[in-house]
Amino acid sequence: MAELALISRNDEPQARKKAPAGDAGIAADAPPAPGRKKKRILGILGAALLLGGAGFGYQYTTVWAHQETTDNAYVRADITPVAAKVEGYVAKLMVTDNQRVQAGDVLMIIDAADYEAKVARAEADLAAARANLRTLAAARQSASAQVGAQGGAINQASAQLAAMRASAARALADESRFAELARRGWTTKARLDQVRAEARSAQAQVAAAEAAVTAQRGQSGALVANTAGAAANIAAGEAQVQAAEAALRQAKIDLERTVIRAPVSGVVGNRGVREGQLVKSGQQLLAVVPVEQAYVVANFKETQLEKMQVGQPVDIALDAYPGLTVRGRIESLAPASGAQFALIPTDSATGNFTKIVQRVPVKIVVEKGALGSQLLRPGLSVEATVNTKD
Repeated sequence: MAELALISRNDEPQARKKAPAGDAGIAADAPPAPGRKKKRILGILGAALLLGGAGFGYQYTTVWAHQETTDNAYVRADITPVAAKVEGYVAKLMVTDNQRVQAGDVLMIIDAADYEAKVARAEADLAAARANLRTLAAARQSASAQVGAQGGAINQASAQLAAMRASAARALADESRFAELARRGWTTKARLDQVRAEARSAQAQVAAAEAAVTAQRGQSGALVANTAGAAANIAAGEAQVQAAEAALRQAKIDLERTVIRAPVSGVVGNRGVREGQLVKSGQQLLAVVPVEQAYVVANFKETQLEKMQVGQPVDIALDAYPGLTVRGRIESLAPASGAQFALIPTDSATGNFTKIVQRVPVKIVVEKGALGSQLLRPGLSVEATVNTKD
């Protein structure tokens, strides 16, 4: 049977050659041989692989080789906590959760009755201090006037002293002349005694005038001292006025702080305050998230930083919105790796050493259009791809 099959195969090509012309169309439509079909498929696959490899190589050399990617990236924002600066009960709450606010908008109002009373008391203290200062100024002016008047009194007493001394000199001269006349017998002894009494009286008046001048000068010193004391009192009064003015300013500041305003524009979050609640000074009440100023912090490996520079474009893919990619650019690179800013930095000089690739935070600013859509919420995970070719 095997020999018959072999003879049959050997005779098959001849049979095909001897086939009649009428059967030629049927022979032409016969399927190709399996070996030829296999070679054709292999050729097509080889060409496809060649083209794919060329495309891959071109893509790698022109694009992928100039890209650095990390999925250790997150959206961040400079969230501003809002805290109370004064103590009191919340009289009115003006915002709700997730409400958008503008910088300067009123967030809440604290009951201001106590602080209005403090302002009124501070104003009264200031008025009293200013009245006291005016009284002290009048006292100093009076003391200065008394010093001036005392100068005139001293001059008057000095003039009287000069007159008394002149009278005493004349009386002494008369006494000397009458003594000579009495010795020669040209006048009576009674007249001489009278002249002598006048001389002694003139000398006594001189002594009294000198004492009056001394007293006036002493009184002038006392008045000058009073003037100096009045000036010191005025300085103390001015200090009291300044202290009262400072107390009034502080009271007004505290009164203004009963109205809590948004420090920045953004969205209200983490609200933990309610109307009627007693809040303490420094207590955090809520936070304002500036979603339109969000940015991305991408932690790249140290081996990826070689070609990174400020200003290079970045493609940002958000995990929360598959298929959405926004554009950004590198604004800055951190001055140290993240491990250096950890609460307990690692010390590679202790214990066994295992080398770990460090990561450096890179700040990426996002295009304004994406920020305006408010899709970038702080805390979202993203994938950042930096084009280091541009």
